[in-house]
Amino acid sequence: MKNKLYNKTIIEVKNLTKSFNDNIVLNNINFELFEGESLAIIGESGSGKSVLLKNIIGLLTPDKGSIKINGLEMVNLKRSVKEKVLLDLGITFQHGALFDSLQNWENIVFKIRNNEKLSNKDAKKLALSIIKRLGLNSEILTLYPSEISGGMQKRVAIARAICGDPKILLFDEPTSGLDPVTGSLIDKLIKTAVKTVGGSAITITHDMASVCRIADKVILIDRQTISWLGTPNEMLKSNNPKIKDFIKSTNPKLFV
Repeated sequence: MKNKLYNKTIIEVKNLTKSFNDNIVLNNINFELFEGESLAIIGESGSGKSVLLKNIIGLLTPDKGSIKINGLEMVNLKRSVKEKVLLDLGITFQHGALFDSLQNWENIVFKIRNNEKLSNKDAKKLALSIIKRLGLNSEILTLYPSEISGGMQKRVAIARAICGDPKILLFDEPTSGLDPVTGSLIDKLIKTAVKTVGGSAITITHDMASVCRIADKVILIDRQTISWLGTPNEMLKSNNPKIKDFIKSTNPKLFV
């Protein structure tokens, strides 16, 4: 059923199941992401949140089920076609996944330079404009990922994800390990990125304060499947014990 606030389905997941050997990680997952919508996915460590994200972007293939992006079936799609679809996605992984051999500015503009003719001067200028929004100084651009802190690496990875204003943003723990001020900055950036390009976002997070700031809709994955779905306001009033535990463990002040 379509959300009354949104009209176009951007990502549709139906009956997705994924296992590794005999271990079922995801079982019969169903949800939709709409244009202009920000979705947060929560769940215990090991519940399959990152596995779900990797299935969506094609790093993993589901055992069964369907994944559509803008109406196009992605499961078993020809690689050349899939790569074109993925050009409109901005992705961050849980541990950054920056290229160690590239300077930070090269990491940020990597996708753009691979698909557009962009001089080094223009590429650096573009990278600089993005890192300023993330509270980083220009000095880090010519450094390598190993030469900056873990928190800075995470922000460089986010800069890479939003470079080029992709319409679909996928974030895996974007505020994990960051101080509250920087985490709030990242949340504002996610909201702005969605609004300015009319895009959509999926964010995997354990940060319940972040969920309340960025999400229009929240999904809880528990015991291999979606056990709860609702708005942040509904989440705060929910009697679901898993949700209560999440809120109490990360930010008790949110609990009402």
